[in-house]
Amino acid sequence: MVRAGLRNGYMLLLFVLFSISLNEIIIMGNDLIAKAADGVLGGQQVYFAEFVVPLLWMIVLGTAAAYLKSISGSHYSAMVQRDVRASLGRHLIRLPFSYFDEKSSGSIITRLISDMDELGRFFSEILPSLLVNIIVVVTSTIYLIQMDVLLIIVLFASYPVMLVVADRLSRKLAQLAKKLRSHMDECNEKAYDAIQGIVIGRSYNLYEVQKKEIDAVIDRKVEQACKSTRISSLGWVLKNVITTIPVIICYLFALYETMQGRITVGEMLAFTVLLGRILNPIGDIVFCANDIREIGVSLKRLQEIYDQKEERTGGRIHIQPQDNEESAVIEWNNVEFYYDHSEAHPVLNGMSFQIEKGGQTAFVGGSGEGKTTIFKLLCGFYEKNSGQYRLFGHSFEEWDLEAARSCFSEVSQNVFLFPETIRQNVACGKENATFEEVVEACRNANIHDFILQLPEGYETLVGERGVRLSGGQRQRISIARAFLKDAPILLLDEPTAAVDVEAEQKIQEAIDRIAAGRTVITIAHRLSTIRDAKRIYVVSGGKIVETGNHEELLERRGVYAEMYAKG
Repeated sequence: MVRAGLRNGYMLLLFVLFSISLNEIIIMGNDLIAKAADGVLGGQQVYFAEFVVPLLWMIVLGTAAAYLKSISGSHYSAMVQRDVRASLGRHLIRLPFSYFDEKSSGSIITRLISDMDELGRFFSEILPSLLVNIIVVVTSTIYLIQMDVLLIIVLFASYPVMLVVADRLSRKLAQLAKKLRSHMDECNEKAYDAIQGIVIGRSYNLYEVQKKEIDAVIDRKVEQACKSTRISSLGWVLKNVITTIPVIICYLFALYETMQGRITVGEMLAFTVLLGRILNPIGDIVFCANDIREIGVSLKRLQEIYDQKEERTGGRIHIQPQDNEESAVIEWNNVEFYYDHSEAHPVLNGMSFQIEKGGQTAFVGGSGEGKTTIFKLLCGFYEKNSGQYRLFGHSFEEWDLEAARSCFSEVSQNVFLFPETIRQNVACGKENATFEEVVEACRNANIHDFILQLPEGYETLVGERGVRLSGGQRQRISIARAFLKDAPILLLDEPTAAVDVEAEQKIQEAIDRIAAGRTVITIAHRLSTIRDAKRIYVVSGGKIVETGNHEELLERRGVYAEMYAKG
């Protein structure tokens, strides 16, 4: 965020220069009028044209400076916000998978929208206003010191009370802002869950329960917002009251200085004009701490994202292996993995296996035994805690992460589709895929004929998460996407587990077609689907407890045979 501000610093510099120029022009005009007033009161002959023409030029130059100041300030704000959003977006998509497991979607969305808006307000409103106020105060103070230093001493001696009040208010507002952001996270989480779980919610008549939960969160959010508003309003009132006192004191002292002959009537007139320009900026600078502390809460929440380490991308291997490489596609030796650094509860406990090139390899086991975690480690979504993982003969750490992931295509029972068209969802399997390649992939996935029956064909929008399509149709689109990616290793997470018999047959035909010539790794819940697997690994307690093909494992009458008997 700091880099984004510095990168566009030239615009901020222009903003400062034009602000200084504008204020200098105003001071010069004020001084010109003061001297004319003194001349008139002193009985001198003052020609109207002598000060009106320069004053008109000052108005023209001041208008130009004001316009350029506004343009440079707006451009700086827009460019910084653009760079910060782009930087945050780039960083977010490169965070490790574990971050998204730990953080709720509602919290992330709030930070990307609400907290970014607050940061945008800082660059578009608060920072420009703060700089302008500082410039006005400094340049006007220099002019007033030349006039009468006692006036400045009296002016600034009147503000210590304001500083104390502003500091206490800003601390309280910062605490409330932090609580308010937390309630916004919670509110977004509840709303997101209600939308994502709308089918379950309506099926089980949870509408009133969800409504009460959301209402309770909103009530807490409104309560915090009202507290914040009350304190902000109190600050505004106190600011106006406290600002009035120095005005009265300074006016009286300026009148006294004039009566003593230390300053002229024209200088008193100039002082009163400049006093109006100084007092509000001083008050704004002092109470600006309120806004900065509130925005500081949002800044810290965004900084938490920036502080997360990106997943590693290094490695010297950047290309997929060729057909003539060794037969061992994947090798694991004594791999251990645990979530949240909980060594006492490993998910994978000294797991070792080898997957040869071609054919089908399956992992079976009970729920929570670590089968899905194996897939996550294979694709580099998580990093193992110890042991060795070799992909095509090379340690996984030697691979560029994107290159390693390009070796895998995954077809899962939980299909995710973007809320775009069918064509776009299939085309994301390959960069710059042509329409002909998309159609060919859909033919291979047994979905082409169905797509042609739709009114919009391949341009049909699938809806959020593909809700306009059936489970079997979504599965075949995901298979078409995998066809287009054309990776050497195919990961199957029981893609036919949640579809009807007719859809299962079409999906299985498509899987058989895509599996040809590839290394297929399957997570199996229904053991009948992996009877022809070359090798089956039985997982229990994070370890491989049995290995063999279907017949061999049944003959052992062990864990696999018991699972098969239960159906």
